[in-house]
Amino acid sequence: MDKNIEILELLRQEVVPALGCTEPAAVALASAYAASIFPGEIEEIQLKLSPSVIKNGMGVGIPNTSLIGLEIAAALGIVVADPQKQLQVLADLSPQQIAQGKRLAELIDTQMHLSEDKVYIETILSGGKHKSRAVIRWRHSWLYKLELDDQVIKYQELGDANAPKLVDAKNYSLADYYNFCTEIDYETLLTLDLGEIINHRIASYGLSAAMGMSVGKMIMQQISDGLLGNDIHHYAMALSAAATDARMSGCNLPVISNSGSGNQGLSITLPIIATAEKLGSKHENLVRALALGHLISIHIKNKVGLLSCLCGCLSAAAGAAGGIVMLLGGNYDKVVFAIKNMIGNTAGMVCDGAKEGCSLKVATNTSAAVQSALLANMGICVSSNDGIITDDIEETIDNLAEFVNSGMQNADTTILSIMINKKKHKEARL
Repeated sequence: MDKNIEILELLRQEVVPALGCTEPAAVALASAYAASIFPGEIEEIQLKLSPSVIKNGMGVGIPNTSLIGLEIAAALGIVVADPQKQLQVLADLSPQQIAQGKRLAELIDTQMHLSEDKVYIETILSGGKHKSRAVIRWRHSWLYKLELDDQVIKYQELGDANAPKLVDAKNYSLADYYNFCTEIDYETLLTLDLGEIINHRIASYGLSAAMGMSVGKMIMQQISDGLLGNDIHHYAMALSAAATDARMSGCNLPVISNSGSGNQGLSITLPIIATAEKLGSKHENLVRALALGHLISIHIKNKVGLLSCLCGCLSAAAGAAGGIVMLLGGNYDKVVFAIKNMIGNTAGMVCDGAKEGCSLKVATNTSAAVQSALLANMGICVSSNDGIITDDIEETIDNLAEFVNSGMQNADTTILSIMINKKKHKEARL
């Protein structure tokens, strides 16, 4: 297959709509699959979740509910029982469905599933003589197995001949992605939804209402009050943080995600959109910059891992920095400089789960992205003598991946242990 056609398919594969935090949405999706085939009254519900799914889902708001947690997400997925909605399975919930979900949530027994899979979600429903089981594995919407009464209804391994074909990001380099974004027809890019409208809409909502920590709204207020400059830097921070404020508090608006993460989708697109607005960029230049931002983030996430102890907003903001450089008229070398500047600046930021406070990290990474891009466009780059940075960009990203996957291998376990103990202590005081 032609290289540009495959990269186009990679964008369609990894840049998709999602509602709410991705981990609770995936838990709801697995539960919807199990419920869609269950023939009787549900008496018992089991959830088996990987540590990474628990860490990233236990503290985030569920859309439409003002509730927090993976159990209510699973219960509502069972109530909806419509897996065709995929990661938007919790859209348009009625008060009756929410009440029913609250009752079902009391039946749920959640267990940790220890394996090498970062994404593992298993929902088992039992009642009468029936049992259904759905497993999502590897990716947030990949249905690995669906069973009813121990009979396999659907089973698909990644890479099987009968399974959907996935484009492997490791087949391409950063240079391939840059060339794609500069060479592909503008009209072809317009067939993709890269988040220009959807992600800006949730940002506008976050700016208009008190959502979560209201980080974005407060930055915009400080701009209005003259405490901060009305420039690319602060406007990008306000848009990105406001969208995250809204999403993490359970706003009922979808976002365009990247590599299974809505926050990453927001952190890629909104700094680029903000820059284009301030520069008055042509729409074609904006679309090409958005495509590049998404592909840079996909490239880094492919090496670092879908879920890790590293805050995913680093790879996303690196994508944003590359896209901003393109809007500024910078070439490939300056895009590389921007990514190195981001890695040299924020490589140590850890992920301690999805939560309302993520908007602070998004704002910080967005600030770093704008700084990295502006420095890169002036020809300034972190030296190859510094830390994990080398002359070669691919080697630099590999070093980041090694730092995360080897050097920080115990961080996820430690963070999750702290979070679980904190939750137990809080419950004990109630």
